[in-house]
Amino acid sequence: MKITKRQLRRIIREEKNRILCEQEEVEPNVANGDHHWPRVEWNDANELVDKWHDLEIKAFDPGDPSMNPDEDTLTDNKDFWREQVDSASMDLEVELTVRIRKIALQTMKEFSEKLINGDYA
Repeated sequence: MKITKRQLRRIIREEKNRILCEQEEVEPNVANGDHHWPRVEWNDANELVDKWHDLEIKAFDPGDPSMNPDEDTLTDNKDFWREQVDSASMDLEVELTVRIRKIALQTMKEFSEKLINGDYA
């Protein structure tokens, strides 16, 4: 069975995200020590990163020195840029997932506190 580089990158990203999710500690609610916070997959972050990746690949500019570090061929420079974008995409996806989870947890805690304080009574 053959897989493309892009499919391999996606598999690596998904596995990295899964491992990060397992490593994250879920803080208990102070008012309710046994409260379990819900978790979901952040598939939209993957889709967003894929779109960002494609835009960055298309943004390749042969005249930009950051995209053309050496006097290589245009093909070599495009490959160099793609490698950079691929690496940045994996880091971006992990960081987006971590930040989204933190914001979601913080927001759920805030709303749980409001419920406990009777703000919705």
